[in-house]
Amino acid sequence: MIEVVILMVVSYLTGSVAFGKIIAHYGYNVDIQKRGSGNIGFANVRRVLGWRAGLLTLAGDILKGAVPT
Repeated sequence: MIEVVILMVVSYLTGSVAFGKIIAHYGYNVDIQKRGSGNIGFANVRRVLGWRAGLLTLAGDILKGAVPT
C-alpha cells in the first residue's frame, strides 16, 4: 500500500514540472508565458525559441509521463 502512495506522490510531482518554463527561463532568459501564445508547451517554445528548445521541452514532457509508468 505504501508503494502505491509513494508512486502517486512521485507521479504528481514529476507531472507538475514545467519543462518549457524551465528551459526558457534558465536556458534563454525568456519568460515563455509572456511570449507567443503564452503556453508553456512544446509548440510555443518551438515557435518562440526554436527547434532545439522545443525538442528539449518535448523530451522532458514525454519523460515526465514515462518515468512514473
